[in-house]
Amino acid sequence: MKAVPGAGGRLLVGRAAGGSLAWAAADVTAIIEEARRRLDFSPLAASACGRALAGAALLLRLARKPTDRLVLEIRGDGPLRLVIAEVDAEGNLRGMVGQPKVDLPPTAAGKPPVGQGIGKGLLRVHREQDGASYQSQVALVTGEIGSDLAHYLEQSEQTQSAVLVGVLAKPDGVAAAGGMIVEVLPGAKEDAITALESNIRDLGGVSRRLEEEGLAGLSERLLSGLDPELGEERPLRYRCRCSRERLRQHLIVLSADDREHLRHEDGTTEAECVFCGEIYRFDAAELRPD
Repeated sequence: MKAVPGAGGRLLVGRAAGGSLAWAAADVTAIIEEARRRLDFSPLAASACGRALAGAALLLRLARKPTDRLVLEIRGDGPLRLVIAEVDAEGNLRGMVGQPKVDLPPTAAGKPPVGQGIGKGLLRVHREQDGASYQSQVALVTGEIGSDLAHYLEQSEQTQSAVLVGVLAKPDGVAAAGGMIVEVLPGAKEDAITALESNIRDLGGVSRRLEEEGLAGLSERLLSGLDPELGEERPLRYRCRCSRERLRQHLIVLSADDREHLRHEDGTTEAECVFCGEIYRFDAAELRPD
């Protein structure tokens, strides 16, 4: 796997309200900025992918069962078509958008219209552990990703959760990206839930808060008055799983017509990884079946 120096983030995990709330917070600013630069994302595509990357990292860390790798897939009928975010247990992240250059006018609040870009469709979560894989899905509620992840947790895992993910995208880059999930555990007192709801109302934009106060400031504000305890802190990083051999095998199984579109005049064939933009070139002899 190829790591990108400097393209890292952080993940905080802990409990609050005497152990009746579980929470995780992620900063993926540098990670989605690297993806934006490599894949030439529009502000809308960067916002959608950044939210999905943060959500995937948070879902994996709060998973009740050990998970080696988690893939969050969002398919809709909007112009973005598809958003995929992948994370593994080591904190390696990568993501892609089906139509990465699509952009739409901002909402009345000045935010990228992610829900409009994604449209109606499905959210799928694919988990891998010890060679076995598991998949569950729910219908999208808004396409804004945060509320869709909360709906997924309620429907698939019977967990009441607050999910806040956001990206502060600008024409020349990403200023802040990340989010936070707070799960209400069995036995949580009503006053703790009420305090959490009040904190959410007073928080303002999650990405703006992340830009101004950092990850610690975001978690402290969202858990204000709830006696938060930090259990662990982990690094996150941008790292793609692609390799020359993986793409070679993919090209071998393509039809001759499909490969022809990728062939250059000198007889070589070029392929680009949709997750990191790395370009691989192959001689004709390399693409003969083994």
